[in-house]
Amino acid sequence: MRRIKRAPVEIFNLAFLDIISCAFGAVVLLVLLAKNGETDTQAGPNNLSVLLDQVLAAQLQVELLQGALSDKQQELAQAQARSAAVTEQLKALESSVPRAQQTLQQLQDKASSLRNEIRQATAMLNVPKSTDKPSTEVGGIPTDADYVVFVIDNSGSMVDGAKWNKVIAVVGDILSNHPQMKGFQIIAADGSFLYAGQEGQWLSDSSSMRQRALDRMRRFTGGGSAPEVGILRALDLYGKTQGKVSLYVFGDDYRRQNLDAIVTEITARNTDAKGDPRFRIHGIGFYRPQGGDAAQFAAFMQAVAKRNRGAFVGLAF
Repeated sequence: MRRIKRAPVEIFNLAFLDIISCAFGAVVLLVLLAKNGETDTQAGPNNLSVLLDQVLAAQLQVELLQGALSDKQQELAQAQARSAAVTEQLKALESSVPRAQQTLQQLQDKASSLRNEIRQATAMLNVPKSTDKPSTEVGGIPTDADYVVFVIDNSGSMVDGAKWNKVIAVVGDILSNHPQMKGFQIIAADGSFLYAGQEGQWLSDSSSMRQRALDRMRRFTGGGSAPEVGILRALDLYGKTQGKVSLYVFGDDYRRQNLDAIVTEITARNTDAKGDPRFRIHGIGFYRPQGGDAAQFAAFMQAVAKRNRGAFVGLAF
């Protein structure tokens, strides 16, 4: 019998290698999975701490933002309160505008009335050039003087309230009606000067000097009612002035009893070598509703003006 040869058995054939490779791959996969599990387990607590810090930081940021929001809300409330207050003030101002306009209109009307009175009082300031004497029929006051002296009663009754403003306005109006004037001076009825230290001198005539003098008059108060004192002092200090001089006496009260003697003294002191008055002396009387004796002042100044080529004008107030 013929023996059949068998092929040799190969232990490490392709199938065996496939099995071994798969088993090795499975082992490697298990090792990798086991290592990944350990890494996740060990890294877990650290990740939790980081997340917790982030949460706390976020909460802190939220609190800060809430605080800032609260501050802004307070600022907004304050701004709204200020806006409401400004709105109320605006409403109050708007409501006061009509009253202010009404008051302004009243003041303008009063100022217009005052200007009319001044114009009426000085409307007779020119006289015919053919004579040097004022017209006694119209009470005109000539305005061709080279120098003007004011003797003004600045006692309490004259400087009371708006009356003193009227006195200052009349002074300004008389100055403006003397276009050829070279100088002027302002003296209180008691003989004190508006500008102390200027006794016997003239204030140079200019628009600025006139305005400064009128402004200074607002504080020129506190004298007495004795116009003859100021008149006589003016005659003594300025009696030798070369040129025409007009003297204006302002007052609302006079209580001396010996009027004739005083008028005679003033007239004698004002007479030059030819027997003519050196100064024209005019009187401006202001009405005084209570107390005092405005009528006697008027009588006194009418007598003085008549003897010294002047005129007397009475102003109601």
